[in-house]
Amino acid sequence: MSRVLLFPVDDSEDSQKSWDWFVANFYRDGDEVHLLNVISRLTFAATLGVPAVDFTPQINREAYEAVVQKSEAFIVKRFLARLPQHIQTTPIVHIVKSEVDTNSVGHVICMKAEELRAAAILMGSHNKGPVAEFFLGSVSQYVSHHSKVPVVIVKQP
Repeated sequence: MSRVLLFPVDDSEDSQKSWDWFVANFYRDGDEVHLLNVISRLTFAATLGVPAVDFTPQINREAYEAVVQKSEAFIVKRFLARLPQHIQTTPIVHIVKSEVDTNSVGHVICMKAEELRAAAILMGSHNKGPVAEFFLGSVSQYVSHHSKVPVVIVKQP
């Protein structure tokens, strides 16, 4: 029986290492894998060079497309290109724009898992340290507390 698995990703070494662990230890033939990248409001604003007041692509369509293309490029480089030959199915990629805080990114992940009827969410945990985590929050912590499906968090040493 195939499983639907959701793997949230970002452009980081931690996320890539977690992906490598997932492929080596959790993936089974026939699994339907969904990669999810959440583009935050701040990422979009930084690309446009404007304050993060509104999150509409009408401000500068080319800049908006550049943010999406950047996401696509790192997903191909860090995740799709690293798939071993024995994996026959190509993951389905979702790029979603959202607010910037931990809770809203975590909420998007939880909602996407429900929408897909995922068997599990697999994600990496960033090594921010306790002070940064206190002030910035932790997406993996939010997801583990709010998800209605099982969550596997890959901790890197």
